[in-house]
Order: sequence, then structure tokens, then C-alpha cells
Amino acid sequence: MNNESSHAYVPLSEDIFNNGDVTTFEEEEEEHEDQERREVISENLQRATVANITMNTLNYMLVPLSMPAVFKAAGWKFGMVCFVSSTVWSYWTGRVIGQAYLKHPDLKTYPEMAAEAVTRFIFSFGGGGGDDDDNGDADGGGDDDDDDDDGAVRWSLGESARRRVRLGGKKTKKSKKTRARDATRKAVHVVQFLTFYLDAVCQLVYLAQYLAMLTKAMKVRGFYGVGWCQSFSLLIVSILLLPVVQLPTFHDSAKFVYFAIGTLTLSVGVFTYEVLHRTPWKSCAIKPQFPAVSARSKFVSLANFAYAYGGHGLYPEEMSEMQEPERWPEVMNWSYFISAPVYLFVGALGYRSYGASTEADINLNFPNDFGNALSIAFQFGQCYYAVFFCNVALCSRFEVMLGVDPTDYFSKKHPLFKVTAFTFRLFFRAFFLLTQTLVAAIFLASKGDVLLDLQGLVGSFGMALMTFLLPSIMRLTLVEDDEFPTTKRRNSINNRKWLEPFVYLSLLLGFVVVLSGTYGSLADLRSDINIDKRMIADACQPAVTTVVDERGCPTTS
Repeated sequence: MNNESSHAYVPLSEDIFNNGDVTTFEEEEEEHEDQERREVISENLQRATVANITMNTLNYMLVPLSMPAVFKAAGWKFGMVCFVSSTVWSYWTGRVIGQAYLKHPDLKTYPEMAAEAVTRFIFSFGGGGGDDDDNGDADGGGDDDDDDDDGAVRWSLGESARRRVRLGGKKTKKSKKTRARDATRKAVHVVQFLTFYLDAVCQLVYLAQYLAMLTKAMKVRGFYGVGWCQSFSLLIVSILLLPVVQLPTFHDSAKFVYFAIGTLTLSVGVFTYEVLHRTPWKSCAIKPQFPAVSARSKFVSLANFAYAYGGHGLYPEEMSEMQEPERWPEVMNWSYFISAPVYLFVGALGYRSYGASTEADINLNFPNDFGNALSIAFQFGQCYYAVFFCNVALCSRFEVMLGVDPTDYFSKKHPLFKVTAFTFRLFFRAFFLLTQTLVAAIFLASKGDVLLDLQGLVGSFGMALMTFLLPSIMRLTLVEDDEFPTTKRRNSINNRKWLEPFVYLSLLLGFVVVLSGTYGSLADLRSDINIDKRMIADACQPAVTTVVDERGCPTTS
């Protein structure tokens, strides 16, 4: 197993802030040169093995200890239906993304792939014509032909020169398809950014709660008169994260991912021990309760199931770094072969044990014993990697956009900032982490199960969109029936009869998950967050407490 290579960076496009609808020859020529450089870099990045990509996919996807709370939000029957359907559905969309990438290897990022799919889908209803007015010349209709060339999103240099001669170097308007493609790509970039930004905030909240529980177990009251509260725990974990987020690329963390997977595996083992050996089923006065759940709670569970199988928004980026991208189905098979049974085991066992008392942070359901402390310590590694994963995906592309080489340290200074790449990363990533810490502090200074609501918001807003809805459009526009792995050429016509209705149903259900999950999560967040009253009543909230006594019996029903 090759541990030496993983991701190099997640290429969030640098054109996210470029809103112009017109281009000059010089701009097109410069863009062509940039594209050539990116292609050279992409070829150099194709070093990751199937095992390496599988471990990265698994590590980001797996959040098993939050599954009992997801079943609590859904209830038994609705939860099992959601679990089975989301497992099959997300596996299918993951395979679709892989097939779309192999068909269009020039679309190396999720925003580019989604933009091409959505543009083709929209223009399939109108025939794709009517661009003469946009181009302002007799040749205007030809731009659509250029747009349709196998997902090409830029004119060739020869076409740019031809247009320059014809129009005397004047600025030329982009075609409708090009503008639609650019707008969609930028919108998906925003979704991608906010999704991973909020996911990192989720992990910071987890880490703060974990550290608060550890300090309480060790009877740590504070230092030099400063009480140990969750906000202080958040400050400590953020400081400890500074060296981790300074790792320039995923390639530099190749060995770290195996450590994170190992600690996550051990934490699941401790979970099993705590539930089976530390929960006195018969002697507790309060038994697990399973009341009916509200519709809003079910909406939140939909989004959290999307969160559980998240990560699709980076699948094209992962494939672009594989030595053998055609082996992507192996990555999907191993990822789901491991994650689905783990999710079912942990979710069902945890919810059966604690019922309505189940917390999003399952460690709150464990007594303050050595096993709980060990479980928390194990989960630190996985959460730390998750914060790094999100931040390197966000920061490295901004650095590239600003002309800072993510792989450089001290060899050269930036012509504008006059500092080395290492110095720039040090301050930029520290500031970026500071903003996430402040957002996490806002959620910590609130009542209710904010963590589950925040995960639901991330799941519905970004994960559901990139996991369910957009891949369905990709299946309609970017994948040919005779190239789909489960479809044979001889029966592709018959498959169209059921496949197209199935894809449109997938689109409809994707909209339902996105809209209902967003509504439920935002509604719960509004009711759970009560910052002013809580901070005034208790400026330094005591460390989080478990909801069970020393024996493991629940203290509230």
C-alpha cells in the first residue's frame, strides 16, 4: 500500500470572483496559458493509488458515532427507510460521478462537472440556439458549436485569434451557454465553500466538547483563575490545530489519514464496550423512551443521512489524482462495504440503548469513566483530520489564486506580498481558522442540540445538493447509457424506459431533501440558539456534562 501520495490540493476555481461577461483576445490568451499550466499540474498529480484514495474517502465520509442521534431524529421505521435508501442512492450517484469523469476527463473539479451538466440540461429544453444577439456578429451561432464540443468550456487559442482578426481586437460577448456555465460553476463553488467551511465548524464544536469532558474527568478546574468552560476548550483546540492546518496539501498528510482511520476504529470499539457493559439495562429507574418524532425532526434526519454519506463534492478532484481513475468503482465498493454496516450497527445499537436521551455527541451518554475518556481521545485524531481536510480544500485554492505555490516553502518571495509561501500560509490559514473558531463559539453559546442542527444544515445545504441532486442531472447529460457499468449496449433502449423516469424521480427527491432539510435545520437552530440570555446568565459555562449517572443510567427521560 502506497502511503506516499494522496491529494495535492482541491482545485476550487480561481474564477469564482470573475463576473465579467466579455473577454478580450489578451484575456483569452492568458486564460489559455493558465489552462495549459493546470493541465501539466494535473498530469503530475496523478500519483494516488486506489488504497490511498479509498482511505481518504472513508475517513471523510465516516461519522458513525453521530448515527444514533440521526436515528433518534428519524424514529425506527422512518430511520431504517432513510438509511437503506440513502445508502443505495448515494452509492449510485457516486458511481455516476465516476462515469461522468471518465467520459469527460477535462472536467476535473466538481463545480466544472456540475456546471457542464446543468448547462446541458437547461439548454436541452430550448434547443441551445439564439446566441446571435449575444455575439453581435454573423458568426454568433458558431459559438454554440464550440460550447458543445465534449464539455469544452473555453475557446481554443486559434479561435481566439480568428475572432480577434474578425473583430479587430474588440471585446466579445460570451455566448448564452458560456455565461450559464460560468454562473453555475461559481454558484457551485459557493456551495462547496460554505459546505466545507461549516463542516469544519462542526468538527471544532465536537473537539471543544470532547476536551471539556476530558478535563472534567481529570478534575481540571482551570488555570490561574480562569475557569475551564467550553469556550476555553475551543480556544485550546484551535491553538492545537494551528500546526495541522499549516500542512500545505493532502499529499503532506498521507500518513496522517491512516492514523485518523485507526483512531476512529478504536473509538467504535470503545462505543461497543460502553453500551454493552456500562449500561445496566434492568436496574435503571428510567428506561429508554421512543416517543413519536415530529415532521420537522424527520426533515433534520433527512439532511443528516445526506451528511453521513457526504464527500461526493470532492469525488472528481480525487479521481483527477488517481493513477488509474478507471478503478474508481473499487473505491466506491470498499467505501460502502465498510461504512454501511458500521453505520447500521452503531446507529441501531446506540438508539436502542438510549432512546430519546441520545445525544448528537454520543459520549455525553457515557458515564465519566476511563472508557469514555479513551473514546474521546481516539476521536480527536479523526476530528483533527476532518478540520484539516476541509481547510486545505478551501485555503489551498485561494493561495493558488493569489499566486502562492502550495508546495513551496522558502525558495521565493511573492512579488506582491513580499513574503515567502510559508509566511503567507502561516498568517492566512491562522486567520481563516480564527473565523471558524468565532463561528463555533457562537454555536457553543447556545442551548439545545445545536450540533445536530448544524450537521443537518451542512447536509441539506451542501451535501444533499452535491450527493443527490446534481449527480442526477449528470446522469441525464454526461453519461451515455451504453457506457454505464450496469447497462449493456444491446438493452440500452429498454433501460431508457425506466432509467429516465428514475433519474427524474431522483431529481425530485433531491429537491425534497435539500429544501426540507434546510427548513428543519434552520428552524431548529433558531429555537436552539439563545446566545444573549445564556451568556449573561453564565459568562463561563461549566464543562459539558453527561446525561447519565456513574452507573450509566439516564438522568432524564
